[in-house]
Amino acid sequence: MRAVFFGTPDFAIASIRALLDAGVDVPLVCTRPARRAGRGRVETPTPVARFAEDAGIAAITPERLDQEAVEKVRSVEADVFVVVAYGRFIPSELLDVPRLGVVNLHPSLLPRHRGPSPVATAILEGDEFTGVTVMLLDEGMDTGPILSQSETVEITLDTRCDELTERLFEMGAEMLPGTLRELSEGHLAPRAQDDEMATVTRLIRKEDGVVDWDDSAERIVGMNRAFWPWPGTSTTWDGASIKLVDIALADGVRPADMMVPGEVFRSEDDGVYVCAGSGSVIRLTMVQADGRRAMGIDEFVVGRPEFIGSVLGG
Repeated sequence: MRAVFFGTPDFAIASIRALLDAGVDVPLVCTRPARRAGRGRVETPTPVARFAEDAGIAAITPERLDQEAVEKVRSVEADVFVVVAYGRFIPSELLDVPRLGVVNLHPSLLPRHRGPSPVATAILEGDEFTGVTVMLLDEGMDTGPILSQSETVEITLDTRCDELTERLFEMGAEMLPGTLRELSEGHLAPRAQDDEMATVTRLIRKEDGVVDWDDSAERIVGMNRAFWPWPGTSTTWDGASIKLVDIALADGVRPADMMVPGEVFRSEDDGVYVCAGSGSVIRLTMVQADGRRAMGIDEFVVGRPEFIGSVLGG
């Protein structure tokens, strides 16, 4: 079997490696262009581009899949295109090129959480479980027929987006070779999605991580888990941004009368807490002032005693 692989971040590497280990010929990789990163703003290739170079696989890095890129992909005469976290739409003119179609790995149990942010949205909305879908792309956004789905993966109160994302893409990588083999042999019948059961996610923006202290503590802690590592959760204090690196629900702790959402206080256990909506409370564990390193809350407060009693976000 001959495949063109479309992917970009490090967690897509498990999939291309699984294809190669299964004997799939991958003569071409399509990935995003190099970006400037780090303090020195050094131009850095994507993780998939670096993997392709190390593996001796040709790679193209178009800003978008223009006609030149489309013709390059066509020329490979692949049996299938495999898309794993590529980050760009595949043009409709490419969907019918390979005989087996364009296979996509999506980190949710479709039709729930179509779109660009399925993992973060599952955590943010309090889903108890999620999973992985291997599907065929069509012209819609994650609307194509399902080829296979994983077993369910539990989402606990400790689950963070980066850890769950990595786990789901590892599971998907394990599913890909067998799914492609069954599809090629005609043993797999694509199954249409139930559009009436569909939910759609949207692209996460940087401002989504800014805390509204009128929200419940449960919602704010969910944001902290869903938006890690990007965009993170943040608030303002003393006119500057402060990132909430690690926070938790504070069951059993109640604010004093007349305290307002966003107000910081100490409790009898000497912990540092913040009032949230409807009298709920979160516990601060680790924070990061703008331009500084992350530090435990006790260390942070030692140098900033005025933090206790202040109102965040105001």
